[in-house]
Amino acid sequence: MKFNFSNKEEVRKKIRGVIHPTDYHNNFARKADTTFDLNLKQNRTNINLHPASVLVPLQFENSTWQVILTRRSMNMKKHSGQISFPGGKFEDDDKSLDTTALREAFEEIGLSSFNVSLLGSLPSHETVTGFRIFPFIGVVSGYKSRINSSEEVSEVFKVPLEFLLDRRRYSKHSVSWNGEARSFLAVPYGPYYIWGATARILYNFSEIVSG
Repeated sequence: MKFNFSNKEEVRKKIRGVIHPTDYHNNFARKADTTFDLNLKQNRTNINLHPASVLVPLQFENSTWQVILTRRSMNMKKHSGQISFPGGKFEDDDKSLDTTALREAFEEIGLSSFNVSLLGSLPSHETVTGFRIFPFIGVVSGYKSRINSSEEVSEVFKVPLEFLLDRRRYSKHSVSWNGEARSFLAVPYGPYYIWGATARILYNFSEIVSG
């Protein structure tokens, strides 16, 4: 599927037409299209995972679509300094998984749910660190980047959607983790090294919109 990224409504309509509806993730169940970190053997047997949700925020700016991303604070105990979407663990008070994503987006970067129109959701993704992540695509309007929680986020930045939907930008890498070789996807952008679950979710997104 080809996109004219300068056409605001065309891109929005095409994305909505190919992704799952928001209520596709109405429970924590593993579905047929669930994806995994590249270390499949570890993931397929690990079904008791912590549910978490992320918002993939799309904002039309400077005549093209952008994806809002964050760099996690170095003070975080887990995944410090990594590039991520706004998001976090599902909490008992959350009415639904998309509520989690919107709540976390406000807590981390001050993005109010009133400024987000959800288009739908992507397949869930399971990680070797013990999470099942449920991604939701949302169109953002009337928002200026800011940090709401410096304890969790050190930077908010944007990457052109056209760049992130180009699968040729992604490559496979390996690192030693807990004494074993661990493989992962990465998509570097300028000074930002986007890898792990964030890169995998974006790669899933690129596969879906490419048909």
